[in-house]
Amino acid sequence: MRKDDARRRIEAARRGDRRAQDDLARAYLPLVYNVVGRALGGSPDVEDVVQETMLRVVRDLPGLRDPDSLRAWILTIAMRQVSEYRSQVSRAGEPITVPDTGADFEELAILRLRLSGERRQVAEAARWLDDEDRTVLALWWQEAAGEIGRADTAAALGTTAAYAAVRVQRMRGQLDRSRLAVAALEVRPRCSALAEVLVRWDGRPSPLWRKRIDRHVRDCRDCQRDAHVGVDVERLLVGCALVPVPATLTAVALVKGSAGARLRHSLRSHPVAVSAAAVAVLVAGGAAYAATPRPEQPIAVASAAPVVESVSPLPSRSSVAPSPSASSKAVVPAVTKQAGCGAGLANRWASWPMPNPKAAGLPNPARYAEAGSVTRDRVTCLEWQRAAAPGTYTFSAAKSYCAGLGLDGGGWHLPTRIELTSIVDSGRSGPAIDTTAFPGTPAQFFWTSTAWAVTKTPLRAWIINFYEGLASNGAYQDGAFRVRCVRSDGGGSGSPAYRVSGGTVTDPATGLVWQRATSAVMSAGAATSYCKSLDLGGRAWRLPSLTEVSSTVDDTRVAPAVSAVAFPGTVKKGWYWTSTTAAPEPGQRWALNYEDGYTNYRKITEGYARCVSSSSVS
Repeated sequence: MRKDDARRRIEAARRGDRRAQDDLARAYLPLVYNVVGRALGGSPDVEDVVQETMLRVVRDLPGLRDPDSLRAWILTIAMRQVSEYRSQVSRAGEPITVPDTGADFEELAILRLRLSGERRQVAEAARWLDDEDRTVLALWWQEAAGEIGRADTAAALGTTAAYAAVRVQRMRGQLDRSRLAVAALEVRPRCSALAEVLVRWDGRPSPLWRKRIDRHVRDCRDCQRDAHVGVDVERLLVGCALVPVPATLTAVALVKGSAGARLRHSLRSHPVAVSAAAVAVLVAGGAAYAATPRPEQPIAVASAAPVVESVSPLPSRSSVAPSPSASSKAVVPAVTKQAGCGAGLANRWASWPMPNPKAAGLPNPARYAEAGSVTRDRVTCLEWQRAAAPGTYTFSAAKSYCAGLGLDGGGWHLPTRIELTSIVDSGRSGPAIDTTAFPGTPAQFFWTSTAWAVTKTPLRAWIINFYEGLASNGAYQDGAFRVRCVRSDGGGSGSPAYRVSGGTVTDPATGLVWQRATSAVMSAGAATSYCKSLDLGGRAWRLPSLTEVSSTVDDTRVAPAVSAVAFPGTVKKGWYWTSTTAAPEPGQRWALNYEDGYTNYRKITEGYARCVSSSSVS
């Protein structure tokens, strides 16, 4: 847009022209979202702060004196809202701990921008900065990427260009030290002396632990050799794109006046219902959130919903509370014969024994059998392309690649979410996979063939990060990710024949018996104790592994992404604890969120338990 046209548009917006205001909001929303998101990092309220910023921009436009300073003026408002939000959190004295989404802003940047190598390390390093440096980084990142100028940075910081340069330089020093900390933590095997330093580390990035790690790295020759950063951060950020704005935020951020304030909490609590409300109050050109997950189907053999047999009423929570003593428990024999591989289930369901691989009597080294370019999994009976496909592919191209793969006679397909999950080794990271069976696997995101159940555009699909095993539905189908194809001996169209009896749900295909109810909210440690002491059906209960709990996800549904018939009362947007420790951050525990079935381990301090018991494997 030419300068004269831009001035006319700004003047029209100042006079109250709705279309001009909408155009300005659309033009600056991506910048505001990226600056606020990077400044607040893991806060669950990033979108709220962005919405409030845009509302204030529209409200205060008549007071803008110099149209040429619009960008700096908007950034100043954004920084003021960030500061006010931090002050409110500080006054409340309650730290924000559980994000509403499956990823913090750095994780979204890594995913959406497909950052890898040292670019990914820079995004990870941002987590280790204090609030003041995060604010400076948020602005300087856009400056280095070519989105804003130094004058804009200085104005947003409320200082001169000279002093802004001083603050940037100071932040740069902390960022470089943070990059070294990230690099040192990713070295495998980890330096034994560093491991001693980290004995009491809770797994969460912080300025204090950055200093301790940095002090060790400076004095450790091994870490200096292995944990290095080679490219200046400015070179890494040149031309770095903006993280795309979520569609829901695009809709509500364009709302004016008090209607926007009323929608903020509605959006976070009821994302499906917000569409109609947003349409009613959006200014011209606003987009609505259109989510259409599949509803629960009637219980029938021909339906896509899990079949539930012998359903009995769900007992009250008090009847499944943990017993003070577990001494009276006796392990009950399996109530059903396990079907094992080829159980006639659709390939989006697990049809193999769990927990893997011990339940099948196979020691880990004997789980996989490699034959040339093919790796066979003796537990799941799946055959895998041993080497990852070269390059990256879009969603449709990935499916075409596997369908056309002539390796070993053909018959390959892009794996489903649960199929790809089966080869994740959560006990390691970088990559999170058996590197003997699958050599050369890059620690990057890989496509699954499972599309996200919500059919709003742009369409998304499930991907799994083989850096640590994280499952995400945040991949746009026109994005490019890695591929590994799979081949199965058979398959079918069936769904799990869940058998419900009292307070338990048996899955014959996996050999697992589940607690039907959900516990109260609790910490990970409390969840482990809760399951050990659970007195239900005379069984020995435990907290499930990440692989086990992933087998219950119905990825054709959302909120909750699980059979509501077999598992009534499942929290729609809550974390469910697992027994699996996060390899990159041993102080953290993996959890799964039934909003969609995504997984994470960062910044989760409270969640729910659904305990599991193993049937005998035949």
